[in-house]
Amino acid sequence: MNNDKVLNKSLSIRISTNGLSFCTYSPGEKKAFEYKKIDVQPTISMAANLKNALMTEPELKGNYQRVNVMVVTPRTTCIPVEDFDPEYAESFYEFNFPDAEKTHVSYNVLNKCGIAVVFGIAKNVYQLLVDDFPQARFYASLSTIVEHIGNVEKTSRKNKMYAYVLERELTLYAFSNGTMLCFNTFPVTSIDDCVYYTLNMMQQMKFSQVDDSLQIIGNTGKEKNLLSKISSFVKDVTVVDCREEFGNSITGGDTSIPYDLQTLLICGF
Repeated sequence: MNNDKVLNKSLSIRISTNGLSFCTYSPGEKKAFEYKKIDVQPTISMAANLKNALMTEPELKGNYQRVNVMVVTPRTTCIPVEDFDPEYAESFYEFNFPDAEKTHVSYNVLNKCGIAVVFGIAKNVYQLLVDDFPQARFYASLSTIVEHIGNVEKTSRKNKMYAYVLERELTLYAFSNGTMLCFNTFPVTSIDDCVYYTLNMMQQMKFSQVDDSLQIIGNTGKEKNLLSKISSFVKDVTVVDCREEFGNSITGGDTSIPYDLQTLLICGF
């Protein structure tokens, strides 16, 4: 294989509780960017699904200079950079999630945002990945989203709430003057759940439903439903259009690609 081509190739893998997908980027190739969602079998573990994919997907057998792994998990905690010591990352994690014996603990330091993100990934999944990709770097989806929003909000002088809609979860991020104040993830089964948690967090953060803004992000197809229901309570609310947000990136703002994966690619981790 041409070494120059390998040097420019990258692979990004996204792993969630019930989902697995990946994308490749090979500058100079006729089809430089490709994205694929893998149909997982719900009756077997994610480790077993990943093992099958590693054995059967041709793109996962290639040579890459850079391999990024995104982990979508609510088992995440944030620590101010000035209080974070990598030697105690596991202790920070285990304090919040005591049942961590089968978990590999990783962390991302976001210096521009002033926080360290500590998160977990199942040890058997982690081992499968590092066996095939020793150069792999691991990121929490929270890290890439916060980094991206931080770049967007760096000149902002107002309070803004971001609501990230997933299939069974809602993650809320509160920003003020370009700085993240807090985040929280909630299990949801309906749009009404999303409305309740969003309004509750705005109230807890003392955000105004008239003067402050709410941005709805994601591409599950539920975002406009949330907009329709919550606009009765929040005056300044909009749905972020992926095609506009990422239109100039390598994804072209393709709405079939998860929002968090697009933030990973645009932030250049």
